[in-house]
Amino acid sequence: MRPARFETTLKTLLQQAGGPVQDVRTVSEAGYDRHPYGLVVTYATGARVVLQFVQTSAPGDSDFSKPEQIIEGDSAPTPMPMPDDLIDGGRLQLRAVDRHLAALVTASGSREVRSAEAFSTRDSKGAIEYGLKIEYHDDSTIYVYVVDALPQGRDLQPGREYQVPAAV
Repeated sequence: MRPARFETTLKTLLQQAGGPVQDVRTVSEAGYDRHPYGLVVTYATGARVVLQFVQTSAPGDSDFSKPEQIIEGDSAPTPMPMPDDLIDGGRLQLRAVDRHLAALVTASGSREVRSAEAFSTRDSKGAIEYGLKIEYHDDSTIYVYVVDALPQGRDLQPGREYQVPAAV
């Protein structure tokens, strides 16, 4: 899956999910131009999370001027459970944000998706603690990185990327 289509897909999934998600904008719509693809998600607490999307292309699919070839598997992946601790104690819990995104993607029924992994569930933490890896049947991979998490009323600040607190 290409990042532009993923951006539209995830935006739609978040908007349809409702509940704690109050607003979803692409990074372009939000005036955030540091990354070409991503979303800014506002939750019921007023907290905002900035997501960046990075892709490894399917073999032979690096020319984005050509139509994307969509490949589906026999069935959609088993849906991951929806976290029940997304908002806890009145604060957005970042350890649950990537699990929430993984649950939405795997529950979407898309047969393009092979698997999804929330970074916060890994035994060994990487450089980016909160995010998501989605593998597709066309052998492409989308990485969703939590770039920033802001409490209500705080604006985006250059230089803070990837310094994400545990809760906002």
